[in-house]
Amino acid sequence: MINVGIAGALPSINRHTYVLNRIHDIRVTGRWITGESGDTAFNMESGIECADPGTIIGRAEVMIIADKSILSNRLATYALKKAKHVLVYPPAISSVSEVNSLIKLAREANVILKCGRTGNSGYSGLVKAISDKGTVNLIDFHHSIKLLQGVRQNLLFNQLLADIEIMNSLIRARNTSIRVKGHSLLSSRPEVINARLEFDNGCAVNYYCNLLALQNDHHITIVLKDCLLKYDFIAYELSRWYLKPTFIQNENPIFIEKIQVEQGDNLYDDLMTFFNLIRSGPAFLSIYDNGFEPLVMADRIHERVLKTLVQFA
Repeated sequence: MINVGIAGALPSINRHTYVLNRIHDIRVTGRWITGESGDTAFNMESGIECADPGTIIGRAEVMIIADKSILSNRLATYALKKAKHVLVYPPAISSVSEVNSLIKLAREANVILKCGRTGNSGYSGLVKAISDKGTVNLIDFHHSIKLLQGVRQNLLFNQLLADIEIMNSLIRARNTSIRVKGHSLLSSRPEVINARLEFDNGCAVNYYCNLLALQNDHHITIVLKDCLLKYDFIAYELSRWYLKPTFIQNENPIFIEKIQVEQGDNLYDDLMTFFNLIRSGPAFLSIYDNGFEPLVMADRIHERVLKTLVQFA
């Protein structure tokens, strides 16, 4: 039986509790509600307020830190120093330097440290539709978000991170080149970005994100060796496009196959992978396997966006 503690906002705690209850040999020993501004946490069962990481972690052998709070870094650091396995989510991490510090602590303690995904549940069917990731040659990725009343702080970074998590699940290769341009039209923050990412296996990604769109649009086109895949993340529609030779005049050479995809939550698979790593015995994970690569890449792209920002406001 593995004892698990959870710290985060109430929705995140409930979501993780529901999934953890479906996994064999897992027992939730503590659930602590945290907020962005406070430096304490509240026990979900007793209502006790606490700021001590040791008390919050308690009997847990695994600590899940799901959301941003003043306590996040202290919890993760304390848990790793006490040789606890840690699953931490990007909002709870303040910088890449913090990532490097946590990885170093995990390596010294010989425990599993993994970064959770932001929770986008709309692409598991897409990933399963590509049996061989080595056949991915080119990706064209568009993400437009309807303009509301101003652009929320960190919205671009959060969307960028979620999209890179999707790319990371489709491409198993090392990034070798990033070219990016940022544009600001209504504020001092970037609102539109164009990026070109290249990888050491020859794959390339053209990425476009617009926070000032008239309507929401989130789709991807993937060029495989033998066909095209088009996926709509909003409608959950996947189609496979084949080019077939034809000798009949006016016959359409394009054959389109509509594929039914599931709309499931990735969290169960993510937690199963995490606990299987723990059960198989602690081992140092690469930057790709520990889940931090999307966060590091998003930070790198965002930093370059700020350097190349063109302001029209």
